[in-house]
Amino acid sequence: MPPDAGLVARVSDTLLSLGRGAVRQKNVFSGRGFLIGKTTFAIVWDDSLIVKTAADEYPTLLREVGVTPFAPGGQKPMSTWLVVSAEAIADDPELSTWVARALRSVR
Repeated sequence: MPPDAGLVARVSDTLLSLGRGAVRQKNVFSGRGFLIGKTTFAIVWDDSLIVKTAADEYPTLLREVGVTPFAPGGQKPMSTWLVVSAEAIADDPELSTWVARALRSVR
């Protein structure tokens, strides 16, 4: 399935509200990636969000409801990457929290 256009727009709006207007987008893993420079920090994938997390936050965030490790093609999970379900980011405050966490991973 293609990335959810509404979620792509919500992530873009969230980035603007967080003061991050200089973010570019490109297609990544059959989704819509958000990048700072050449570094991808979030991907809208179907109706979910894949986020890169800081290594020290990964174990704690993995225990949150609606969060699973990102393992493309059923392979070994990619360290520090998580899939956040549509239900976990259905509301804008939760989406903003996850986008901010992803941004911290590239600082």
